[in-house]
Amino acid sequence: QPRVPQNCPPGFLGRYTVVPGDVFYLIAQMFRVRLEALAVNNPHIPNPNIIFPGDVLCVPGLVPYPCCTILKPVRPVPFGTSGVASVNFAPRGGQSVNFMATLPQPTVFGNFNMYNGDIFIPSIGGFGNQLFPTPENPPTWSTRIELPTVASVVPNSIVVVRPFNSLTGLSGQPILQGIINGGSC
Repeated sequence: QPRVPQNCPPGFLGRYTVVPGDVFYLIAQMFRVRLEALAVNNPHIPNPNIIFPGDVLCVPGLVPYPCCTILKPVRPVPFGTSGVASVNFAPRGGQSVNFMATLPQPTVFGNFNMYNGDIFIPSIGGFGNQLFPTPENPPTWSTRIELPTVASVVPNSIVVVRPFNSLTGLSGQPILQGIINGGSC
């Protein structure tokens, strides 16, 4: 029977599900946290040397994750324009922000040829990446931003999608926006 915490302590609101081959030491390295801190914040695991696939651990994170927010239009957009942004574990440790949105071609919003997804973390700053389209019409655009391990998403972090011109370097006004507060979509 997997061991799951009833709640997680402040600063360790993220959750990680143990997979085969995991050990506390490697999990601590992945989240860049001291082994002792990981053990102390997971009292539902009486012996950190014995964990099983399916066990759920509290890991560092100022918002519980995985979590997501719906990206809502902040200006007039064509019917069906919408998206989501989710915060999850990054493949190499830390956190990542994933964007997925159904958007028209960027030229609908002016002299733009691509979209960027950005997250603005209060008191830290912004991180962004280009969104890439699928072949459908209208396409679904997506990207992943891997945050540096020194950065963590905090409540009231703002995520936006905006058109961009890769030739001039000019960004347009945001067209979709959401706020990360640790909820689930």
